[in-house]
Order: sequence, then C-alpha cells, then structure tokens
Amino acid sequence: MLDKGSKAQSSSSSGTIEKLLDPPTYEEFLECHLKQNKPVIIGRRLIEGWPALQEWTQSSTSEADDISMEINWGHLSEAFGDQDVSVSDCSQADSFGNLECESAKLKDVVTKWQKGDGQSLYVKDWHLARSVESAPSSTRRTGTVPFYTTPTIFADDWMNAYYTAHTSDDFRFVYVGAAGTFTPLHRDVYCSYSWSTNVCGRKRWWLFPPEQTPLLFMRTRKVSVHDVRDVDPAQFPDFAQARPLVVEQDEGETIFVPSGWYHQVENLTACVSINHNWCNSVNLPMLYDSMCEKVVEVEDALEDVRDMLRSSHLDDERAWKTEFRAVVQGLVQQDAGWNWLTFWRMVAHALGSAVRQETGIAMSEETGSAPQPLFPCAPVHLRPPLTFIHAQVRPCYQDFLGRDRLECEGDVLAAVQEVGRLLELGERSP
Repeated sequence: MLDKGSKAQSSSSSGTIEKLLDPPTYEEFLECHLKQNKPVIIGRRLIEGWPALQEWTQSSTSEADDISMEINWGHLSEAFGDQDVSVSDCSQADSFGNLECESAKLKDVVTKWQKGDGQSLYVKDWHLARSVESAPSSTRRTGTVPFYTTPTIFADDWMNAYYTAHTSDDFRFVYVGAAGTFTPLHRDVYCSYSWSTNVCGRKRWWLFPPEQTPLLFMRTRKVSVHDVRDVDPAQFPDFAQARPLVVEQDEGETIFVPSGWYHQVENLTACVSINHNWCNSVNLPMLYDSMCEKVVEVEDALEDVRDMLRSSHLDDERAWKTEFRAVVQGLVQQDAGWNWLTFWRMVAHALGSAVRQETGIAMSEETGSAPQPLFPCAPVHLRPPLTFIHAQVRPCYQDFLGRDRLECEGDVLAAVQEVGRLLELGERSP
C-alpha cells in the first residue's frame, strides 16, 4: 500500500493517469486537474462514510477462503426494487452502435441477475438520488437518505445546483451491471465534467484527450467509433493513430473525467457506481462552444425546414426566423435536456450565488422562507474567486450578445440580461 500522500501512475500507450491515495485539497484539484483539464483517480478515503459502501455491499468468501466484497442484491431490491429504471442490453446495438433502452422495475432486473440470466443488461442513468429526495417522508426507508454525499472537491457544480433547484431533473446517476456490460465511446453532454465512484466492483476506462477527437470519427460522416475494442479500419482509418489512456478503476475509487474527453467504460466485474455530470466556471467556455456547435449542427440538419418556413413567410423575415429558432431550440432541448434558456438560467443561478456570497446582497429570487436546496451552490472556499468566474463568464456573455439577435429574445433575453446585471454588480463590489 502507498504511504499517505503518495501517488501512483497507471500506464497506457499515450501516457499516465495519476492515482491519489489521499484526496487532494480543493486548491490542488482546481489547479492540477480542473484548470489543466487532466484526469485523476482518487482512493477510497475520498468517500469514506458513505452509507452506500456498507448498505449496498456484503462480504463474500471464495473457495480459496479469500474474502471480498460483492453487491448486496437483496438490499438493493428491497430498498429500491419498485423503482422504474432504464435498462440497456449491451448485446444489442443499432447500425450506429447505439444501445436501445427500455424501462423495467429494478427488482425484476435483479431477479434475472440472481438467476444467472440477463448478463448483458445494464441499468444506466438511474436518477436514484432525485427519486429518494422527492419521495414522501412516510415512504422513505431507514438508511437510504442520503446514501452518499458529494465529495467537497466536486461541490462547485453549476448543473446540479440549478437543475435540482428549478426543475424536476438532475445529472446524478447510479449505474448497475454485470461483468462485461459497458458504455460505448462517448463524450459527456456538452463537454461537461463527470466523476464516477465504484461502490462495488471494478471498471476499465479508455480515455481520449480532446486533441484526439478527430481520430475517433469517420472522415465523411459525423459518426464516431462505437466500441474501441472492435474498430473497422475501413470505416475509421484514423483510429489507429489514437493513443488512449487506459486505466482500471478499483472498488472504492473515484475517477474524474475532464471536459471534452471521449471515453468508454467496461465493467470488469459486477459493478454498481455513483456518477455525476457537472460543470462550473472553469469549463464553462467549453460548454458554451459546444452549445454553439450543437445549434449550428441542428440548424444544418433542418435546412429543408428553414427553406419551407422562409417560403411561407416571404414578406416577414422576422416571423420565419423566430419560428425556426424555436424549432431548433426545441430539438436541442430534446437531445440533451437543455438549450440556451436553461444554459443562461444556470449561469445566472450560479453567478447570483457567488455575487451574494461575496457582496452580501440578496438576490431577487431569494425569500426568507426558502427551503434548503437539495444541491446547494458551493461555498466560497470550494470555488474559484469571483474575479475568475467573471473572467470565464463575460466572454461567453459578450459573444452571445453578438450572435443573431433573434437568438436572444423573450425568456432567453431576460436570462442573459440577468447575467449581465450580475456581472456588473459583482464587478462594482469592493
């Protein structure tokens, strides 16, 4: 075992990924990993005290009398079995490598696993934290609230702070699957960060830094590799040049996946993990650029719709453009769960919290009787200073104001104006 404070390196064909036995301080994590957009694996001490570590696992003795931990299927089924979960069959994929998802009761999936069936089934994107938090107190089971707490180094999470405060959605997930189940190669929504903790079991990760992204796609179509373990060189001739970081994540370890890194994940054993997608001021410019790219991609895909609307409003350019923008933003929302309106409202929510913390000025949305948020904004010592946040937000704000003016009207305009007001308010503070 490594001494306290020591580091390990997991080797790969393109470099190393750092493994830390002890959690870094927030300042170390900010400087070495957030700002450098660099992955890291952190040992079990980061999540000591999580109830899930005890409740979701149980000891098992092998024929060689070796004691190990395994998933406590009985507890999961008893505590959460009636919940509807999204299940992918990893043995089935469409022509583009996408895995179809179906809904099922968790207890039914667990029953299959316990019988030795359904080994290719993978429970993914399970919003368990949201389900537990929103359940009536009379129906909550002892020992399930909360089953984990977000590590402090990940507390500066603009996505979940906004979504849990203002919507019925979030980006907090549980994944459960047998050995061999996997998540195909992908990049997290709009270049967001992610962190993932193995409560029980082990995973293998393939991580590709952003500069290798072009190597992962067909040359003539916007289609990426589906499974890095089985790539057709005729379809993806550039993939042979890719050099991923390949790392095995052990039980109790947490991996930080930086912004814009494509990655694929395989369960080496039966595994249950807790995962967040998240963002903050550090990677906000990457999210903004990704949103801009997505809007252009959808607009290009809807060229026939644009032509149809233009021809139906020959005498009113503003009318067809406004209608087209609404169609585009609706599809962007369907694709990833947010669009320009939610993006700017999220920024305003986080920026308002930071300005309030440093100026003591109450924001208009606050009320004296407001309940404690499910995912509070990060305190001052767990986020960058306000000057840094402003330096990250302002270029995005100014660029957006320079885009097509019809993209910034109505509710979107109100959200952007609130961001501008908060920038000015924060910059005037001593």
